[in-house]
Amino acid sequence: MELPEEIRNLSFEEARAQLEELVSRMESGNMPLEQLINAYERGSMLTAHCRALLAGLQRRVEVIINGNDPQTREARCTPFAPEANQGDRRTADPF
Repeated sequence: MELPEEIRNLSFEEARAQLEELVSRMESGNMPLEQLINAYERGSMLTAHCRALLAGLQRRVEVIINGNDPQTREARCTPFAPEANQGDRRTADPF
């Protein structure tokens, strides 16, 4: 979906605020069907824009943390699995 320039130029905070206002108006139940569909379409575009901005920021943070080394990035971005550490737990009281 090609986003209009007006939406592409919004900051994350601006897009989120517009989306929250739009959802509030839609939930009020006072919109005619045609306006509701138009609002839904705009909300979808705002959501896509917010997700794209967040994905870009996530990539920037990963580069800051890991540098450009793909192996380091993969190792550090491995999801935490608490069950993998079960064997490391100490059962004896250290005191």
